[in-house]
Formats: sequence, structure tokens, C-alpha cells
Amino acid sequence: MECLTFNTGAEAPAHAVAMIVAANGRIDDVELRALDELDAYHRLGVTRQRFLDLARQCVRKVGAGLCDREWMRVDDLVYHDALLDAVASEDGRLLVCRLAAAVITADGRITRDERLVYDRMLAHWRISQAMVTRAILEDRVH
Repeated sequence: MECLTFNTGAEAPAHAVAMIVAANGRIDDVELRALDELDAYHRLGVTRQRFLDLARQCVRKVGAGLCDREWMRVDDLVYHDALLDAVASEDGRLLVCRLAAAVITADGRITRDERLVYDRMLAHWRISQAMVTRAILEDRVH
């Protein structure tokens, strides 16, 4: 099944962040700049080019369709959940959520599709917004 063809293991956190970037059906430069400023690609263990490849894959698979509706189809949910399940560590999940928060706020507004994917991520991992806020604050200290 195509929805399970993404890379797991070391690239799983990068792929999860790429899904957030792709949520609105396009890859925005302002979001990529926000990730650049946070040294995200290095922290995620991928090159910027590899991240872009992952984001393009997510746009093709799910992102483009989310713009047309206010829900995720079953195929989208299976893809997204498998992507999230591949991120095994709690630290990895918090990093993804921290970077995802930067992505969805990078342009000064949060779109419906970004909110849908982000909220599903938090719920799937049982991570509260307070935990993400704490991760952001701790990240800024370092």
C-alpha cells in the first residue's frame, strides 16, 4: 500500500515535520526559513534537500487534498498515523511538535488544514499544548 512507503527510523521525525509543511498543499518559503533558523534539518538528521523531497511526497499524498475539505479521508488518516507511529521516542515527538508549532505560525496565521494535521499529531501522541510550549521555552534557552 503506497501510504506505508515512507522511510521509518532515523527519517521518521523529519517526515512528520514535512507533513506539517505540506498540510496546506504547498511548501512555503517562510516555513522553510523558520526551520532554517531553528537548525531543524540538522536536528532532524536530514539534509535540507532530503527534507524538501519528503515534503513534496507529503504534498502529493495528502496535502493537496486537505485544501479542498475540512477533514482527513481514511487514506489520509492511515498515512498520517503510520507516519506518526514511526516516531518512536518521546524526545523525537516533542522535537517534531516544537518544530511543527514553528511551521504553522511562521506566516502569522494558522490555516484550517495546518490546524487539522497539528491537532491530530498532538492527540495521537497525547502531547498537550502546554508540553509543546515548555519544549519551545527550553529550546530558546539553549
